[in-house]
Amino acid sequence: MHRAPFLPILLLALMACCVAAGAYSQAYAQAEKIPNTRRIEFEARMTETGPALKNGVDWRIFGSKVAENGKLPLLSEAVGGVKEFDITPGEYLVHAAFGHAGAVRRIVVADEDKPQIETFTLNAGALQLAGVTGTGSRVPANLLRFDVYAKEADERGQRQLIARNVKPNEIVPFPAGTYHVVSQYGRLNAEIRADLRVEAGKVTQATIEHRAARMTFRLVKETGGDAIADTAWSILTESGDVITESSSAFPAFVLSEGAYTAIARNNEKIYSRDFRVISGVNEDIELLAE
Repeated sequence: MHRAPFLPILLLALMACCVAAGAYSQAYAQAEKIPNTRRIEFEARMTETGPALKNGVDWRIFGSKVAENGKLPLLSEAVGGVKEFDITPGEYLVHAAFGHAGAVRRIVVADEDKPQIETFTLNAGALQLAGVTGTGSRVPANLLRFDVYAKEADERGQRQLIARNVKPNEIVPFPAGTYHVVSQYGRLNAEIRADLRVEAGKVTQATIEHRAARMTFRLVKETGGDAIADTAWSILTESGDVITESSSAFPAFVLSEGAYTAIARNNEKIYSRDFRVISGVNEDIELLAE
């Protein structure tokens, strides 16, 4: 049987591969060319004369024409400080957000080859919040929360919630203005409110003093004894209203300063004790199961 020489066949295969690779490279190069695009640089500043923010800015670029779903199409987005985008000439809406501060601008990308820098002035500052008790000791971070509302209330007396569960000592950006801050120590009645002013380009640091303490309860057979299991608890205000209940043998509650009554139920028996909460003085309250 006659066999074709191996070398000529190999050369023909290599030539075919080279032609195909050349055609692919040319098609790839053409696909990589994005005609008529401009590189636009975006930067955000807290104030007009402040430095450009280095990180934490959410950038979103929208088309200027409403889509079929009734919304502006989101064309591109990025997170960082100063950002560059390759954009075709035209009109766009750009949103820059930094924390709870932000700015929206309509920009026009010109069809000319020269640098274009778009600067967004946020006119914003920040809040940094902390909490202490009447003794000056710091409130534990896991028991402290801050909610930030608009200062002005609507016709129903309600304020718009702007930021929920702001963490202690966290620096959170807000537009310049006055805000109504609600600080809660624990989850019951230890709540303090304050109006705070945010100035553009500055961090407003505020420490809110709570008039409360953390109280721990035990039903015991003798003073200093172990807590008795299967005990149900109710804590009543001075006026007799139930403020909280628990089925834990060793419950702990943060209570605003004042007079209270603790009621423990165990084995079909009821025990009670009046006590007073002093701001910043955490205490163990024992009820004797006599």
